[in-house]
Amino acid sequence: MKALASAAIFAAGLVAALAGVAQAASIAYDGIQYPPGALALNGPAFGFSGPWAADPGIAVVPAGLASLLALPSAGGAVAGGFNFQAPLSSTLAPSPGKEFWASFLIFHGAPNDETFMGLSPAGAPFGAPPSVGFGVRLGQYGIFDGGAFTPAPKLYTPSGSTDFLVTHFAAGGATWNVQLYVNPSSFAVPDLVMNVAPVTYGTVVNLNETGFKSDEFRLGDTASDVAAGATPTHWTSWGRIKTIYR
Repeated sequence: MKALASAAIFAAGLVAALAGVAQAASIAYDGIQYPPGALALNGPAFGFSGPWAADPGIAVVPAGLASLLALPSAGGAVAGGFNFQAPLSSTLAPSPGKEFWASFLIFHGAPNDETFMGLSPAGAPFGAPPSVGFGVRLGQYGIFDGGAFTPAPKLYTPSGSTDFLVTHFAAGGATWNVQLYVNPSSFAVPDLVMNVAPVTYGTVVNLNETGFKSDEFRLGDTASDVAAGATPTHWTSWGRIKTIYR
């Protein structure tokens, strides 16, 4: 009888854990499905509470970006120079156990300087550096931490390439742990890992300098919400379910 009770408790825990996995979903998505022209005032897209604010040099172009490593693309892309941002419908707080994923596509031509997808608190001033971002600076992929940039040891693709960048955020103690993946064929080993301040994010903050295009901005609970081919594998440890993306 005691063994049956223990089995029942384990089964209940297993069902609850699986339910938690099943609840994973997209947090926000914008595929830039807007008419060609200025980006400003387009939206709000899914998961955003307001339209895009954008510098005059930022425009929607009809040809979108795509990658076999990314989820299917739709609509146009962002081109031109400088800042654009939009508020999220809900905030992402660094509570215990909290994690999420983010991704976007970038095209880089020459000459160029930098581009990133960033996150900042709700109500962040327009044009301010992001609390954290990921993208490119001077031919290097990396993570932006405010005004600082940490490059990843990853070879830059040739001019005219479209790159797919993915990050995983996990709250831990007094920081967010951020893992960057550049054109990932799996999520076994990140290209760069660093810890950043435990900010509660509420705004997507982007920069796109001349020579770049950006597209397919995604935030999700799991890797499969932001990337193609992310197959979850479940294994149990002391009655808990863990999901590994390969």
